[in-house]
Amino acid sequence: MDLYLDAKETELLTGILERYLEDIRREIHHTDRAQFKAALKSDEALMRTLLGRLRAPVAMGI
Repeated sequence: MDLYLDAKETELLTGILERYLEDIRREIHHTDRAQFKAALKSDEALMRTLLGRLRAPVAMGI
């Protein structure tokens, strides 16, 4: 699947992911349930991957 975003959409989505990453880090730190913590860490890794992909065109000057 291809998804094309303009600059404003990319900026908004990047900001949302960055803010949620802060929240998920706190949640990971405060949870005691191993299975839930593992799921949160998996989500965190996926969000970091998405952020990297969203930032790639910016780093390349596109």
